[in-house]
Amino acid sequence: MAEEIQAAPPLLGSSLLAAAKAHECRRPSPASSGSAVVDEEALSGGFRYGEITSIAGASGTGKSLMTYHATASHLLVYKLSEVALIDTTGSFSPLRLRDVLVFRLEAQSQRDKYQRSGYVYEKSSSKTRLMREQLVEEATSMLGRVKVMRVFDLAGVVEAVGEIGEMRERNSQLSQKVIVTESTKRREAVGDSEDELEEEDENSMSKHVSHSSLDAEDDDSSGQPDLHNGRVGMIVVDTITNVVSSITSKSQIQGQALLASFMRSLHHLTFRHHICTILTNAAVGLNPSNNPEYHRRPEDNVSIFASTLGKPALGKTFTFLIDTSIFLSAVPKTMDDAQIAFGDGGEATSAQKALVLEVLRDRCGPREGRWVAFEIVADIKLVPCLV
Repeated sequence: MAEEIQAAPPLLGSSLLAAAKAHECRRPSPASSGSAVVDEEALSGGFRYGEITSIAGASGTGKSLMTYHATASHLLVYKLSEVALIDTTGSFSPLRLRDVLVFRLEAQSQRDKYQRSGYVYEKSSSKTRLMREQLVEEATSMLGRVKVMRVFDLAGVVEAVGEIGEMRERNSQLSQKVIVTESTKRREAVGDSEDELEEEDENSMSKHVSHSSLDAEDDDSSGQPDLHNGRVGMIVVDTITNVVSSITSKSQIQGQALLASFMRSLHHLTFRHHICTILTNAAVGLNPSNNPEYHRRPEDNVSIFASTLGKPALGKTFTFLIDTSIFLSAVPKTMDDAQIAFGDGGEATSAQKALVLEVLRDRCGPREGRWVAFEIVADIKLVPCLV
């Protein structure tokens, strides 16, 4: 007689809550965007680990620069971790990333010097040039922990992410084998009672969960354990737009189905291993229609600023496949600039503009609706917008 098929036993809410709390306790601190103002006023600290963040915007609004700063933040905090940068357009600039790393290293060095001197300003010495050369060398060596994967279609992106997932799973299984081996050796060496051995095993597993067999960084001021020691801890896809658009242009239904399947796999990898995943996305609807019968609908405006046109590409479905949706735009800096840009006060190209970061959606936090204005200086620095 065939065995009766039984339904899976229900999970207790208390067990799920305990697992969620344990997972949240191991979440690393957010990766900085490179600007303290952006981190504090809009992002609540930066880009969160264990979540997928999409940065959408037109060309020149700072999408790539912000991902470079996030990459630098990860490399600076986790000295042995790696960043997987999936480049779909061939626009990755190692020189620009190196310059961002040098800038961040200089800022960190200056901050440490102020702390050691009791926040007393010291005049620059002749060692400044030598120190900068050393920082350039250090930044160049840090680029050795950036894995650049050049792909051309969605299948290539899926394959690259799959390789990252396989590496993380192998490392996790290896860590578990180490724990089991240590427990077995202890049982063979010490003839304790079963209760004592079980208690030791529980303590060992508890210690393994809290540290995940990873060492704390020697010079990490935050004191948090390095959860990505020797592993990929950040994934950047620049950009997701063209590889998905090439499929949806042929078949909308098939393209959306493939995108949803890929994003589910990416979300599982990101959440399970506390990876900070950032996707850059283009903006559509930037130019108003010349058709007199066309009227902009309220849903066409995602920005809180009425003068800001455009919205993230890939449609509404994509918005619900990510955790945080960020939109970058450029707006006139002053009232005079607005008159030049939208009136007849002169050429629109002469108007100064400020960049605005808006959080359109935040699935796991209260950041939705926050915004902050900033500017890009010397093609590297993100500074607050001052009028």
